[in-house]
Amino acid sequence: MANKQILAALQIESNEVRLVVGEIFNTRLNTLKKECVPCKGMDGIRIADPKAVAKAVKEAVSNVESHFGVAIESVLLAIPAYRFKKETRSFSKVIDSVDRRITADDIRDIYQKALAVNVGKDYEIVNVTSNMFKTNGIVYRKMPIGEQCDVLEADVDLLCCDKMTTYDYATVVELAGLKITDVCLDNYAVCKEAALFEQNFRNYLLLIQLEKDHTLFSMIYDGKIAISENENIGYSTLAKAIADRFKLPEKHSTALLLKHDIINRKSFNYRPIYSWTSSQVTNTISDRELYDSVQEKVQFLANDFAKLCGPIIARENTSVIISGDGAEITGIDEVLADRFNRPVKCYYPETLGARAAKWAVDLGMFYAYIDQQVIHQDSKSSLNITQYQQNLQRRVHNAEKEEGFTARLKKMLFTNQRNN
Repeated sequence: MANKQILAALQIESNEVRLVVGEIFNTRLNTLKKECVPCKGMDGIRIADPKAVAKAVKEAVSNVESHFGVAIESVLLAIPAYRFKKETRSFSKVIDSVDRRITADDIRDIYQKALAVNVGKDYEIVNVTSNMFKTNGIVYRKMPIGEQCDVLEADVDLLCCDKMTTYDYATVVELAGLKITDVCLDNYAVCKEAALFEQNFRNYLLLIQLEKDHTLFSMIYDGKIAISENENIGYSTLAKAIADRFKLPEKHSTALLLKHDIINRKSFNYRPIYSWTSSQVTNTISDRELYDSVQEKVQFLANDFAKLCGPIIARENTSVIISGDGAEITGIDEVLADRFNRPVKCYYPETLGARAAKWAVDLGMFYAYIDQQVIHQDSKSSLNITQYQQNLQRRVHNAEKEEGFTARLKKMLFTNQRNN
């Protein structure tokens, strides 16, 4: 039990709240439950109505609590990288232990100094990270815990964003009756989940986080986020084109966009793929009609992205990754690859239970937390693990009383969770 933590990761998007509960056991992540709840009160990434957003957060948390039978007390919170900036500072620490070996406390001291840096009245430090430690003239990309030296030097990256945005998101969590275990920038979380920092260090990587009402563009180079810009344009412009053309509710037009191959289709069968009844009249839409309805907006979106990312994609050694809910749009990678003339692919998490593109931020927060777990002074969980274990045992006991294949399967699953 000492090596086990159960944490909840929360992302607040413009149209929904995303919550994932995961178990960290010996640095491995096992997702236990995910929840997605529609959210009102957002204007892009700006929180316009904190109470309405907090209500959605409470609903998501309540659904998870009903599943586990245990209260969620705290969350890892994603902060949008609005007005992102990175500052790099150098720090040193005299190693004064008897054996002169570097400990987690030494690393923690350096990070505490970094968090105390003044980065401007309008900015807040959200993540501190370093892949450049130096001892005895040797450079380490990972924490050199256990190495012997007199002085430890480190170049620390301070990842900052807009202070008011950070406080607004934290306020919503407090209004929902939760505490914050840790915070993480959304673009940094995706980079951790997709292991983008470990890819070619001398090539440029453009990360496009395409969401409903906004898109975040981040350039990764040399294992770091170099720049990041948020734009108030998302895939809703395509969904709206469908809604306007066929007089459909936004919910239905969005589902058509995300679930059907329509934006870059090469052949058509002209058969109806969607039907509905209005005023006692049955209406249908064919694949070709859907394709035609969005083409103008698809080209507009691609051209707008190309203009925004021009200086980055102009470099020959640049590749592009699409993440976020918009990565579920079939063919979006092909459209942008044609427009950018660069390799483009959509990223889908491989974690069992959360393989949709939109869960990348939530999952990445777990890995960001695991990465720096050695410097956390405590290992508190988001819920009471003892009570969670007792509920699991009760469910196993109840499953043992049942008969049939379903009962045997439930017993196997609950027992595996308990043994982990």
